[in-house]
Amino acid sequence: MPVTFYIYLAIALLLLCFPRGWMRFGKRVSPKPPRKINQSKVERDPYDRSPKPLQEAVKSRNWVDFFRAAAGGYAVMLVAQQWSADPDSAPTGWVLTSVAGVLVIGTIVQMVRLEGRLGLYAPVFFLQGLGVGVMGSVIGFIAMFGSWALSPVLPGVGALLFVQGAITLCLSLMIRDAQPITGMVLAGVIWFPVLVSVLLKKRLTGSFDKKFKVVPRDGRED
Repeated sequence: MPVTFYIYLAIALLLLCFPRGWMRFGKRVSPKPPRKINQSKVERDPYDRSPKPLQEAVKSRNWVDFFRAAAGGYAVMLVAQQWSADPDSAPTGWVLTSVAGVLVIGTIVQMVRLEGRLGLYAPVFFLQGLGVGVMGSVIGFIAMFGSWALSPVLPGVGALLFVQGAITLCLSLMIRDAQPITGMVLAGVIWFPVLVSVLLKKRLTGSFDKKFKVVPRDGRED
């Protein structure tokens, strides 16, 4: 394999395994002590856990996540094609296992949040970028916009990831030029944070940055 593709692999690993938290560029990541006066917080209904596409779309770090995952996923597939016996077919065997391992490791790095205690962040834009990079723009963008279109009726980011993975899997099986086995692997990667959340019994956090004040429906502050 040409040296160029090892460079692609190194770039892909850097893009996929660069923790989102490091994009704060030295800013404080541990919880700040509460202010005694004039503390402003964003209020929300604790029963409303549906993803907010407009609120998330204005965050620049989400789009950095998206584009670096798209570029990293595309680079991984380029290298996988070179390692495969038939570059025109979907990766199989140890090549497919290696691709799945790289994508899962990248997802774990983005998902785990250590700020005083263990938290699980749902890397939605990162996984949507992977969909574009690994499966192509048609399947990737349809899965992305389809899941966000349904987000107002979904109970949380876990459900959004489940829908995104399901759309990706269905399209990879339905579209003639798609690679079904690659779509199955990617769907499993997208569902991975949901599975971890269920096994650890910890709710996925939809926002990496915001701290909310919970205001129950009876008007009393929690």
